[in-house]
Amino acid sequence: MLTFLFVISFFYFGIISFFIIGILLLKKEFNQHPQKISVIIAARNEEKHLPELLEILFNQSYKKDDYEIIVADDRSIDRTSEIIEQLQKDNINLKLIKIHKENKKIVGKKGALDAAIKEAKYDILAFTDADCLPSKNWLLEINKHFTADTDFIAGYSPLIVKNKFLSFLKNLERASIFAINAGSFGWNWGITCTARNMAYRKSLFNKANGFSGIGYLSSGDDDLMLQKISKYTKKMNFMFSQHSIVESYDKRNLHEHADLESRRASKWKYYPLSIKLMTLFIFTYYIIFLLSFIGFIFNYISAVNFLYILLIKIISEFLLLLIFLIKIQRKRLLLAFPLAELVYIPYFIFFALKGTFGTFKWKN
Repeated sequence: MLTFLFVISFFYFGIISFFIIGILLLKKEFNQHPQKISVIIAARNEEKHLPELLEILFNQSYKKDDYEIIVADDRSIDRTSEIIEQLQKDNINLKLIKIHKENKKIVGKKGALDAAIKEAKYDILAFTDADCLPSKNWLLEINKHFTADTDFIAGYSPLIVKNKFLSFLKNLERASIFAINAGSFGWNWGITCTARNMAYRKSLFNKANGFSGIGYLSSGDDDLMLQKISKYTKKMNFMFSQHSIVESYDKRNLHEHADLESRRASKWKYYPLSIKLMTLFIFTYYIIFLLSFIGFIFNYISAVNFLYILLIKIISEFLLLLIFLIKIQRKRLLLAFPLAELVYIPYFIFFALKGTFGTFKWKN
């Protein structure tokens, strides 16, 4: 039994090391010439957030003639369209697409995105959400990372949380996801990303036949799309620069947060086999780690042996986070690392089970 615990622990260490190496493999090869970019936003009942986002996009440090902003109003019942139409009077590069009826083959947000992508004039498509706040140099960074052989890029997107303690804890957990994102991109393997800060080529979207095959799902316009088009992608890259960061407002209450985490976990059943097997191993490893802790409490495992098992886990995770946080200049988040180590495994297991077997609400 003890041998099995060490074997599975070292295998977990190997997986984390794989992503660490992937981050280090990412190359700093930058494009020096301006390219045309289509910024795409799907918005549903976003009258509260859209003005702030659009103001930032209008004032990007990027030539206005080199980008367009397309907002797809996804059946809003508030003033979303009215706000956009008012802003169009002074911003000729702003376009509005109204979605009046849901397409049964491409549901939810994907339907709005699909309509906007079809209207996009340019090959580089940059995506963010209505409740996000990109840097004023966001488009400059996207342009810089889109070299001739690059097809897909992503960047860091922290949460804006009022409580400083919760901000550290939540954003450290988010950083772990983005570290996996960056590490997998180093191997040109698309595992996960977020629609708040990503960009890919329209030609790549068309080559993969768009949202076909995943359009019937209410979520997954980011990670499932990434996994779908990965086989056609020549090169992926991750943006570490402070100028590429896109902040996003945190969910307003625990219910919204729980629904978000459940939706994220619910997509697991649609992942490719390779990603399913890896994440299933991590889930199993976490269960076994908890059992080994219980074994330590009841003297079935010695303190020395449990300490070795614990160190294998902690060292690998700390190194992954440290390397990623150094690159995005957010090392202070590591202050939450000890507490995160205590709560993350139960948190992960709970939402993995809830998302896979439970229910959740989508945005109204």
